[in-house]
Amino acid sequence: MNLNDERYFELAEKWLNGTITPEEEEEYARWYNSLGPDNVLEIPVEHAVDREAYRKKILQQINRKRRGGSRLRKRRYGTITTVILILCSGIYLYVHRLSSPRQSLTGRTQVESIEADIRPGTQGAVLTLSDGHTIVLDTAGNGSLARTAGANIVKSESSVSFYASRSGTPYTPEYNLLMTPRGRQQQLVLADGTKVWLNAGSSIRFPSAFTGKERAVIIKGEAYFEVVKNPLQPFVVQVNDASVEVLGTHFNVMAYENEPAMETTLLEGAVKLRSGEKTLLLKPGQQSRLLADGDLRLVSNADVELAIAWKNGMQAYDRSDLKAIMRQVERWYDVDVEYQGEIPVRTFSGEIPRNANLSELLGLFKAANIHFSIDADRKKLTVMP
Repeated sequence: MNLNDERYFELAEKWLNGTITPEEEEEYARWYNSLGPDNVLEIPVEHAVDREAYRKKILQQINRKRRGGSRLRKRRYGTITTVILILCSGIYLYVHRLSSPRQSLTGRTQVESIEADIRPGTQGAVLTLSDGHTIVLDTAGNGSLARTAGANIVKSESSVSFYASRSGTPYTPEYNLLMTPRGRQQQLVLADGTKVWLNAGSSIRFPSAFTGKERAVIIKGEAYFEVVKNPLQPFVVQVNDASVEVLGTHFNVMAYENEPAMETTLLEGAVKLRSGEKTLLLKPGQQSRLLADGDLRLVSNADVELAIAWKNGMQAYDRSDLKAIMRQVERWYDVDVEYQGEIPVRTFSGEIPRNANLSELLGLFKAANIHFSIDADRKKLTVMP
């Protein structure tokens, strides 16, 4: 390490501590922009929502480099050639450069003022019972919501639950529909105890109580399941023209109509994906991708944390292009996104808290020369170069 390296480690530390002067910040940005692909300050990305905790991790890394310590590799997203690190309100994002121009690194001032703002989504859904009665869970109080021939429906702070109430009398299955509009997510507990988390812009059709040889539900959009084991009554999730068959397991299904593939990610147990004549058996840590043309692919070492980040209160990206991220933004922030001009080609990796306002997320992309305009009244987001 030469004297210049020592100088810029000092500037990096000042930047992270918030003590860097405007002149030093310009010097640091000029140095950063002159870096070659083989001369990168790599920083670990262990999850730390708290800004100070994450800052300490980076400072420790800088000190290790000063002492000649080994370079750490990113545990979760792999090593990338060039990164921009942006810290604001506990949010961090890595920008992968796919074109030649370099952007400046302005550290603490990355998030500029955006006059309009839109709050993130929250818990809530619309429940339509078999008799057509509709309950808006956002405004319903906790406690018993309704009783049907097949179930007692109870809402708590975190979920809505169906408790089977059938006696020995003949029973005609009742089918209900739980729908999360854009900007909402909801947890559901089915009559057998299976837990379902429904992401924004999704729906699930399910019976009040399970009868017959299988427990079948129909979903659209995205849902995470923790299925109660019952070998005598397999659990089947029907998605478009495909089905996921399980006995007892934890898995995520993402099948939005505007996404390029239906993804089934297995965390625990075993599932069988069936599409037409094609079948695929998944083991924990694997993911299936069913493309629009019917091609069925297996991802052996899937990033399961990435697949269920939404359920755990985060929005996560792994080399995602801007339009893929904006599709998530549309669903979670309930906005319509349009594009003006030629948007720079970039991919992004990282994660942000799901409870961040839209302006906090958008501020992170300005280092990649991408700008935005928010019309909060019309819930419209315009993306510009």
